[in-house]
Parts: sequence; C-alpha cells; structure tokens
Amino acid sequence: MTDQASQSLLDERYGKGRKRTLDKRLGWVVGGAAVLTGLAFVLFGGWQQGSDLEFKDLHYSVNSETSVTVDVQVTAPADATVVCAVEALSTSHGTVGWKQITIPPGDERTRRFTSTMITTSPATTGRVRDCWELTGEA
Repeated sequence: MTDQASQSLLDERYGKGRKRTLDKRLGWVVGGAAVLTGLAFVLFGGWQQGSDLEFKDLHYSVNSETSVTVDVQVTAPADATVVCAVEALSTSHGTVGWKQITIPPGDERTRRFTSTMITTSPATTGRVRDCWELTGEA
C-alpha cells in the first residue's frame, strides 16, 4: 500500500485533519466566550447585589440564669434606621431569649449597641441573629 492510499484510508476512517482543527478552534472560542461571560456576570452582578449593611457580635455575657447581655457593632449608611434581632441560646442551641432592637440614624456609619434580654431558661451564649434596614417608615 502506498502512502497516499494509506492516507486516503485514514482520512476516510477518521476524517480530514483540517476539519478537526476547525472543530478544535471553535471549541476554544466557545469555551473562552463562556468563561468571559461568567466572569462578567460575577464581577458586575456582585457589585449590584452588594449590601452596605454589616453586623457582628463583639461580646456577650451571661448575667444570671435569666439574663444575657450582647454587644453588637452595626455598619450601615449613617442616615439609615436599622433593626436587629438579638437572641440568647441554650446549650442545645435553642432560642431562650429574643429581642428586636431599633437603631436610629446617627452621625457615623458604624454604630455600637448593647442589649440585655430576659431568658426563659439558662442561656450559654448571646448573639445578633440578623439586621436589616428599616424602609417605608410611617
């Protein structure tokens, strides 16, 4: 068998090399476009979804079998009224005390508050569960 005959058999069986190269290039172009689209979505979508509201527990103290104090720091726009839900938890992580605190607008973005709450049974910890910006005040 000659080289040309062998090549013809190979081309017939597997296709021509030029077609595979085109398929490979098309795959790279489509893959690159998908990566760029995903990257653009993550970068620009994340900026629009970002929140100016952050909160964190600073300290808690169990005062007695029926009382817990929690110190919280909230960062929000200075002109925003913020509401935070603070809770006390038992050893089994059940809620044994809960309080909603309203933080009025202030001069600073970062504000700190301390909340003491009554518990229904002994607590082992206190924490801020969630905070949100109050909108549409009456």
